[in-house]
Amino acid sequence: MQSALETALLMARRCDSYIEGFALRWSAAQSVAFDPTGGIPLETDRLAAARMEKQARQIFESFMQRHNVPRSTAKTNALSFGWLDDVPEGEDFAGSHGRVFDVIVMSRPGPNESFVHNRSIYSALFESGRPILLAPPAPPVQIASNVLIAWDRSTEQARNCAGDAASSKSEPHYSPDSHWWN
Repeated sequence: MQSALETALLMARRCDSYIEGFALRWSAAQSVAFDPTGGIPLETDRLAAARMEKQARQIFESFMQRHNVPRSTAKTNALSFGWLDDVPEGEDFAGSHGRVFDVIVMSRPGPNESFVHNRSIYSALFESGRPILLAPPAPPVQIASNVLIAWDRSTEQARNCAGDAASSKSEPHYSPDSHWWN
């Protein structure tokens, strides 16, 4: 999580952006334990999920405070952060909520990642219509100085490429002779 926070902060500082954090929640149906008498969601799973959400919020907010990022209190055009409480259960939320942001930053999946995290990456990638920045294990020193966009010339990607270029505060460069599929 630390690398994702560092990467998100680098990007947000570059664009004077709002950073929103939330804890992924799995649904009871995804974590049901069965006993011989029938399926019963374990209360311990719900308590563990609540503990993990509280811990994620503490990590996120303390990181932002250590890096002097102010909490957002109103609509602003300056660097700020906020935390979203009461996130719906399931991995689909990352895709639907991601539509209101310019970019989604998530940790790169590792061998010990939960299925909810991995499925949330797919949801964000295919349902949000926004670019996803998967944070490397070690945070980069700089970000968005060179950007490569693979474009299949679809309308959806044209809209995203134009919006991303406008929000990156840099001049886009496109070479019509360089095709990634050749």
